[in-house]
Amino acid sequence: MAKKRNRISAEMSKTIAESSPLIKKSKTIVLESSNENNSSTISLDKLIMNPYQPRIDINIHTLNELISSIEQNGLMQPIIITEKKETGLHTIVAGHRRYEAFKIMGKHEIPTIIMPNLLDKDLAILSLTENLMRENLHPIENAIAIKNILDKKIVESQNKLAEYVGLSKGYVSKLMNILKLPTSIIEKIKADNYKDINILLLLNKLDNSAQMLEAYNVVKGLSRSDAEKYIKSTYLSKETSLDPIINIKETRTKISVNIDIKKLNPSQIELITKEIKELDKKILDLFSTWK
Repeated sequence: MAKKRNRISAEMSKTIAESSPLIKKSKTIVLESSNENNSSTISLDKLIMNPYQPRIDINIHTLNELISSIEQNGLMQPIIITEKKETGLHTIVAGHRRYEAFKIMGKHEIPTIIMPNLLDKDLAILSLTENLMRENLHPIENAIAIKNILDKKIVESQNKLAEYVGLSKGYVSKLMNILKLPTSIIEKIKADNYKDINILLLLNKLDNSAQMLEAYNVVKGLSRSDAEKYIKSTYLSKETSLDPIINIKETRTKISVNIDIKKLNPSQIELITKEIKELDKKILDLFSTWK
């Protein structure tokens, strides 16, 4: 009996991310600042976006809901920012949506809490771990953020980054492997808001983007179990023999080829092409002896 694999659920990801030391540190700062009533307001034009922020797209519907909430109840929690940089600007650590909401509302200032002594590495990791707790954030956005951190060599390795954010190395590896999908497929997955990492990784095993798109259009409406079965049986079958799909008969003067199209699996097209190329050679050889 095959051993059942443990999968990381959204709830488990949230719990793991909350164990990150930087997340604990930021929560402590927010709590202490709230208790001491030390939060202050800062002009919006003194704030810049976190360059490591994973949230690529901000949903206009949820942003409108946030604006309505602020208009009715006020800002429930100040945004978190870094200390002032040499440029005189502060970087937003947490609260990008609140910042965008205030801009749309025509506000000039926003309540803030300053988080001191942050390095670039801290800024990147804190932004990532904060967003890992958001169930509505697409895994592709997290994968892009991780790649950005690694490409800029803020953290020395993928495994080390996994330790910093409090996730398993295997889970981070899965996120990174999603980005190996063709850009056209990634864009469609994001547009459909499809988030099943395991199915996306299976799509990555297919031969080309045409197969990936064909399979994705079917599995996006299926359960994980049915999607796995469909991809494995349709595209990842270990059967390499074309018998009895293709039947080749040779005589001294004749070669006949019969292909049973009803049994043809898309993943076997390459094998059939190979067989036909070999037949071409045989036909040429036959002609050479026929002179």
